[in-house]
Amino acid sequence: MKQLDWDDLRLVLFIAQEGTLRGAAKKAGLSAATLSRRLDELEEAVGQKIVERFQGGCVPTAFGAEIFALAGQMGEIALEVERTRDQQDAHTASGLVRINTDEWLSYFLTTRFARFHDAYPNVEVEIVTSHRPYSLARREADIAVRPYRPEQLDLVARHLGTLSFGLYCSRAVATRHADALARQDWATLPFVGFDEPRAEFQSDRWLRALPGAPAPWMRCSYGLGILDGVAHGAGLGVLATFLAGEGQDLVAAMPRIPELDQEIWLSMHRSLRNSARIRAVVDFVGQVFDEYRQTGA
Repeated sequence: MKQLDWDDLRLVLFIAQEGTLRGAAKKAGLSAATLSRRLDELEEAVGQKIVERFQGGCVPTAFGAEIFALAGQMGEIALEVERTRDQQDAHTASGLVRINTDEWLSYFLTTRFARFHDAYPNVEVEIVTSHRPYSLARREADIAVRPYRPEQLDLVARHLGTLSFGLYCSRAVATRHADALARQDWATLPFVGFDEPRAEFQSDRWLRALPGAPAPWMRCSYGLGILDGVAHGAGLGVLATFLAGEGQDLVAAMPRIPELDQEIWLSMHRSLRNSARIRAVVDFVGQVFDEYRQTGA
């Protein structure tokens, strides 16, 4: 039997967890074609089929079920090793890490980063918020968290999850316009959106295309302005769904707008992969997105 690549067993674990090659590829940060090729190579190396592939997903063979179980055990061991490493890094990691991201993701991170300081007291974090991506190649930032996967060859990327959006209003607006909201009679409702220079944003295009809806009477140059307006009764606006659990007392007119979903990627220059402070931040960001995916909060 050919020499096994242990990283291929990690891909087997993703296939077991996701049930499809496409889902496993997304989790691994690979294309479906690349993951399929890697699976072919692993099956050739072990001399047996690991999964039967169907249009709707993958089903393990009897041999594959044993491999899945072993890969799961390896995953648990790897997590334990990482926890031990992280405990050590908490005492050794130090320095500044700059994260560049957009407005909603900046809010998402800053409201969840407090406990990072307890684990890594010597690491300083700057979250640089901008619509314009900073250059990681020119070291304008160390890490980027953005709604797309970078294509530069000198960057490494990690898929974090999906950021969803919905149409929200305050409880007072929901009570005052209960009948119109129930009928989705958008023509009689007030709206809050972006100003004209930002009207090309996908969320604002969706809002302005809502059947019968008037143009937003209150317009803001930044997303948190929309949040403030909506939360204080100015009207309905498109907000990231995680805000519903942030104590803003928001009411969902549409809990989720699927066409506005954003796939979120973390990227960094490959030369920083072995930096203790960078690894600490990357792992923590991955952890908070895992928690969001599991709990929605």
